[in-house]
Amino acid sequence: MSDNKPIDLEPGPAAVRGYLYRAANLLARALRDRAKANGGSIGVSEIGEVLESFKRPDSPVVGAICQAAWDDCGAIFESEGRGEDRKAPFLRLMVWPFAHLLPEHGSRDGAGGTLSRRIIPGYMAALEDMVGPVLFGRQQERSRELVRTMRTARGGAFRWEDVYEDRHSGDIVDDMLVHLAGELEDFDRQRDWFIGLVNDSMPLPTNGSGHAVALDDDGFALLMNALYSHLAQALETREGEARLVERHGAAAVKNVIALLVELDGS
Repeated sequence: MSDNKPIDLEPGPAAVRGYLYRAANLLARALRDRAKANGGSIGVSEIGEVLESFKRPDSPVVGAICQAAWDDCGAIFESEGRGEDRKAPFLRLMVWPFAHLLPEHGSRDGAGGTLSRRIIPGYMAALEDMVGPVLFGRQQERSRELVRTMRTARGGAFRWEDVYEDRHSGDIVDDMLVHLAGELEDFDRQRDWFIGLVNDSMPLPTNGSGHAVALDDDGFALLMNALYSHLAQALETREGEARLVERHGAAAVKNVIALLVELDGS
């Protein structure tokens, strides 16, 4: 007996899996019917014909399954309170500082010397590994609470731009980055590890979406300089540095300054 445990999926992915199973069952039934019509046997060419019938763009069966899956996922998206309120806020906040380095949605991945959007899963995994699950989880909850509060207050006028510009968002991001700077003291080794994790975690490109551009040393420098630009600007004045020291402590601010020096020379 297999001791494999079922993979728990959230409602949206679980719905997609259900429709995938439905399509697989329909395909299996079509293959059985074809074999039954041939006395119980089916050849390779006939299997190919059945598969091609399912892949036709005008297939009403596949079209109905896709439409039903889309409708279900849309309903789940709405009922879950727009999934951003559960997981995405923190991701959005941690990507926003370098969003200008990513290609526009619909553009070829990595076009124009930009970073690939496919670095994001590995980037977030690297952050969690470096700062630890406790701080990472705390920042996730702070982000969710901030978005919930702003959605409640603004209703239909809610905009993500307002979240990004809110001072509490800046505090959430800066708290992460100040802590992260302390984990990047061994700069060369940690940079190589970070780049390796990001590239190993990069999803494969989907059809027509362009080549997945791997992160390299130059890309790492672009990414980190963008992330730390706000802190670097604050450190340009005595008042700004004093505010950071008051919030984070002198030792933590010293780590940030050391990291900025490393980035300037990289």
